[in-house]
Amino acid sequence: MQEVIGIRADANSKVAMGHMMRCITVAKQMRQLGLRPLFFTADDYALDLLRDAGMEYRCLGTEWDQMEAETGKLREELKKAGCRKLLVDSYQVTRAYFDGIKDIVKIIYVDDCFEDVYPVDMIINYNAYHVRFPYEQAYEGKAKLLLGTEYVPLREEFRKVYPQREEKRGILLSSGGGDAYDALFGVLAYAATDRELEKETFHLVVGRFHPSKGKLEGLAKDNPKIRLHYDVGNMAELMSWCDMAVSAAGTVLFELCAMQVPAVFFVSADNQQYDCEFFAKKNRMLFAGDIRKDRKGCLERIGEGLKEMRKDEDMRKRMKDALGRVTDGQGAARIAEEIKRL
Repeated sequence: MQEVIGIRADANSKVAMGHMMRCITVAKQMRQLGLRPLFFTADDYALDLLRDAGMEYRCLGTEWDQMEAETGKLREELKKAGCRKLLVDSYQVTRAYFDGIKDIVKIIYVDDCFEDVYPVDMIINYNAYHVRFPYEQAYEGKAKLLLGTEYVPLREEFRKVYPQREEKRGILLSSGGGDAYDALFGVLAYAATDRELEKETFHLVVGRFHPSKGKLEGLAKDNPKIRLHYDVGNMAELMSWCDMAVSAAGTVLFELCAMQVPAVFFVSADNQQYDCEFFAKKNRMLFAGDIRKDRKGCLERIGEGLKEMRKDEDMRKRMKDALGRVTDGQGAARIAEEIKRL
């Protein structure tokens, strides 16, 4: 009988798609090990995404930001499915939430903020900035720790080799699922007023929950150099056509590393604030700042960064070399193997 591994995650207009996507990536690796992943979501926002990925799921019918209230329902579903292990990827958890389920499952928590020391059996933080937090001291003898970039859960597409495309000359724009600060539209609006950037071709990643989809479609309708890509099935393929990128911090930066695409990045959420310490060093990427604190200045620095990279071919080459040394793309497989052993 297959071992059932529960996965608790959400994706909606407030929760970035990255949480669900990295869990799906790990779930696919679980299947290769003979495990049976089963997703639990608060609502039905992400069900199409899970269906498209061929994943089993149960909708709890709860509020995504009131997780303590769901423990009774979750316990019931975990027992019904025979789950003895649960991977949790949410910033809405509390110590009481884990206390409410720890007697029936081993808990694996994706924790990149270190806001508390939780009663769990495994902690995952694949970010380079994990060294800022005292995980080893806090969890010594209590939990297995998977820390560092060797555990970056990149999708299988990023482990393939893509041809060198001589003709590529486009800029990828990605802002995560929510884009609460309208970064994509802001970059395009800035580019439209700049003689150098207005000549560029922009490839926009537009998720199903993007709040400014209508505005972006309006721009693309009148400008053939603005190309929208909806619910991208193969991000690596799209990146292979681009020679530069603009992105919010997060897992996508590691994807850009795997594809060796020079980039300007910005911060738009609390959990991204430490990424600048790693990615902005050693010629890896250019950092444009925190868009929440200074949107106008951030957009200007993005524009200037793109122009700087475009003019300096040697700079782009140095960045590509540095990015290629960050990750080998095997993180999801390592996570799945450790969960199986737990």
